[in-house]
Amino acid sequence: MSINWLRVVFPSIIKLPPPLPLRYSSPSSCSCFSSVVVAMSYDKELTAAKKAASLAARLCQKVQKSLLQSDVQSKNDRSPVTVADYGSQALVSFVLQQEFPAEFSLVAEEDSKDLRKDGAQELVDRITKLVNDSLASDESYSVTLSTEDVLKAIDSGKSEGGSQGRHWVLDPIDGTKGFLRGGQYAIALALLDRGKVVLGVLACPNLPLTPINDQHSPNNEVGCLFFAEVGGGSYMQPLDSSSTVKVQVSGVENPEEASFFESYEAAHSMHDLSSLIAQKLGVKAPPVRIDSQVKYGALSRGDGAIYMRLPHKGYREKIWDHAAGCIVVTEAGGVVMDAAGNPLDFSKGKFLDLDTGIIVTNQKLMPILIKAVRESLEEKASPL
Repeated sequence: MSINWLRVVFPSIIKLPPPLPLRYSSPSSCSCFSSVVVAMSYDKELTAAKKAASLAARLCQKVQKSLLQSDVQSKNDRSPVTVADYGSQALVSFVLQQEFPAEFSLVAEEDSKDLRKDGAQELVDRITKLVNDSLASDESYSVTLSTEDVLKAIDSGKSEGGSQGRHWVLDPIDGTKGFLRGGQYAIALALLDRGKVVLGVLACPNLPLTPINDQHSPNNEVGCLFFAEVGGGSYMQPLDSSSTVKVQVSGVENPEEASFFESYEAAHSMHDLSSLIAQKLGVKAPPVRIDSQVKYGALSRGDGAIYMRLPHKGYREKIWDHAAGCIVVTEAGGVVMDAAGNPLDFSKGKFLDLDTGIIVTNQKLMPILIKAVRESLEEKASPL
């Protein structure tokens, strides 16, 4: 695919990322390095992350096309998990360990406990074949993994993360329910260095290359890869091409002209609260409900101006659900905060300690959005 379509769709923002040995990072709302710190170059890590996420995306695309009922299990929390979740995690883990054998730590969602139970061998064999077929298609690694190799790769994601050292953070399929019904999902991979998000990759196999609100675009191709490195900006490319475009969040300043994203699943976000906030802002457009961190990617290129994730009381956010998306948006000029206006802190382990939820927008709209969120929360909390 040539870069010409990018010049047509995004004429004002086309730019290839410059290779810089050192980067000054800008202030961020997702615990990236502050502006007074000279950040290291993470080019090698970013290249490996893009490769791993792209391979995993191809595996997931293959599974989704021929999804069988036997490919779906139910985890203890009743959320569905497919061979694609396991295969994606094994594949990403293997690639990263090959590239960085001396220093590897992975915080990821899945483990092989259920796969080691009686009766799971057929499923394990299918996962192993998918992983080996994906590796063979890339030709970078002349290796055939055994079922035990695959199970060990899945289990390498048991790190707790934290503020010391480097930790990869992976959601092998963010939005499994969307994946199962043919909707949006993402392979979300990020790197923490001393508790700070320093790079992120979002592979979004079902996201159109053109803006999702552009109903009249003749380009109906899908499959996007978003990536960002601290201090280096955010970029997008087709999953099957290296043609790259720099992306920027919407510059909308009037909330009445803004559109907003929220979770497709009502269990993941209080739609009634989001509606009340939108009403206070004067937002006229209906909400765009999408599964997964695809919302971060779409927002980073200006498809919408606001994203609100306001889960029900007691829900604890995991770092793999936001780390990659957070840096992709912030490097595109956006702001990611909790509902009280605090930056997200990824240094505390697997969970984010948040005030109520997560809100995302551009720098101009954020103060207005925080005010509307605060007023709406107080209104819902006050007795009738």
